[in-house]
Amino acid sequence: MKRQVASKHDSRDYIERVQNSSGMKLDVSRSSQVEIVEPEPDLKFLVIDGKHTFVEKDGSLVPFVGSHPTLALLPAVYIDEGAIKYILKGADVMRPGIVRYDQWGGKDALVVVRDESKGRGLAIGRANVSSEEMAGMSKGISIKNVHHAGDRFWESHKQI
Repeated sequence: MKRQVASKHDSRDYIERVQNSSGMKLDVSRSSQVEIVEPEPDLKFLVIDGKHTFVEKDGSLVPFVGSHPTLALLPAVYIDEGAIKYILKGADVMRPGIVRYDQWGGKDALVVVRDESKGRGLAIGRANVSSEEMAGMSKGISIKNVHHAGDRFWESHKQI
């Protein structure tokens, strides 16, 4: 496992990259420290101030589904109990399984997929449609599953 602390200059660059790639505004100071952890050669985690954790997937940085402070910054989609097992296997979120949702704006926005009863974060997804378009939908893929609890990032994070 490789582990390194980025310089202050590189940390600022990583934070800017996280904000640009995820569309999130992190409330961190200019002197925030970024730690880069690679449990395996093709898996990379960025940990900002020991609080916010992101995974690098397909060239972009997305919030780690186990990073609760980070998930709180994202709009949410709440799914019914019947859809949970499919989401945890990597399925996309279909419109009939969505019980309620926050406004996220346009297509490709990052959203956290939560279970309706307990509000637990189950997955991170990219919106396939805008939140306004979804209001008129009754079927189809609403959210593309990017990272979910139980995937290889989830399992590798246990080593950290």
